[in-house]
Amino acid sequence: MNSRRTPGRTVMYIFLAVVLVFMLVPFLWLLVSSFRPNADLFNEPFAVPKHLSLENFRAVMESHPMVLYFFNTVGVAALATVISILSATLASYAMLYRFSSRKILTVLFSMCLFIPTNAFLVPYYVMINKIGLYDNILGIALVYAGVNLPMSLMVIRGYMETIPGELLESAKIDGATAGQAFRRIILPVSKPGIVTACVFIVINSWNELLFANLLNQSDSSRTIQVAIRSFLTTFEANYAYAFAAMVISILPTIVIYAMLTDKIIGGMTAGAVKG
Repeated sequence: MNSRRTPGRTVMYIFLAVVLVFMLVPFLWLLVSSFRPNADLFNEPFAVPKHLSLENFRAVMESHPMVLYFFNTVGVAALATVISILSATLASYAMLYRFSSRKILTVLFSMCLFIPTNAFLVPYYVMINKIGLYDNILGIALVYAGVNLPMSLMVIRGYMETIPGELLESAKIDGATAGQAFRRIILPVSKPGIVTACVFIVINSWNELLFANLLNQSDSSRTIQVAIRSFLTTFEANYAYAFAAMVISILPTIVIYAMLTDKIIGGMTAGAVKG
């Protein structure tokens, strides 16, 4: 039996190796290029580097307030995560109870997952301007929270729906209020889904450029991704500086994912099994 599996496993390993190469090679090239002079990247972008230095990182940090952009991005991601998770968790809990428009709401939230993000550009731009939050971290965070809300709702609701109705009924008979049932039963069961949704929202918010660029005008609300774009203008493109800024922006997401890999994979797997 093992001999029959060998060809299939070989093909699988080859396929995984090819996928790994396609994923790692661009990142390694970006990493190496961030230490090369801009002139070398223009003349010989794929040549073996002859000289590596930290000059690009030093220049990026000195020419732009990257520390401010970093904390702006952290603030936006944190606010978006808190707003989206709170909304999704409470909405998921409410949708556990049967009411007339529950199916309609479910369909509407599901449809939002398939609508292109570009379709929300003009509506969000008008709304943020109307409430006076243009060029404001809170305005960008509200947009990110709204964009990530359907996904968060589906993930968290999937966990909540695995709770037997009899358990909630028993808690109600024992005198537990809706709030007590939420804290003692709903939240513990939904914790893996909440953590998974949090990580995805943070990473999506950290890497997002479209809305951040649209809703930003000054350094006070500029995120790292918008700063990276400033190195690639129409009239002057400094790829070496842009690559150095990209490496700076990538490191936090890699650290977050590395620290929470087990919880993310465990949460997604548990959700799939329970669902």
